[in-house]
Amino acid sequence: MANENYMTPLILILDQLRKNGYTDDFILTNEGLFSKNTNETYRPEDLSIEKVYRFEGYSNPDDMAIMFGIKSYNGVRGVVIDAYGAYENDELGKFLKNVKLEEHKI
Repeated sequence: MANENYMTPLILILDQLRKNGYTDDFILTNEGLFSKNTNETYRPEDLSIEKVYRFEGYSNPDDMAIMFGIKSYNGVRGVVIDAYGAYENDELGKFLKNVKLEEHKI
């Protein structure tokens, strides 16, 4: 019998992050990472990555995603989600490589 916790769906982890204060959604723009809640745009030096989760599809290896729990210098916390592997957003990946990586656990 397979371990039921082995592959937790993205939506369950997202819900857990929301409950832990990651309430904003970030999207990449030409200016930086944009907060949908505050309408602020952040540069890499304004942010830190506190959580990283990688997901694989149950039936299709192409269904891979990566989710980042991000905190801004002014305390805004939220998530950004990208495809993982062949379909990832190269620009988002380049941006996030310049963001400080913290190691925190839920």
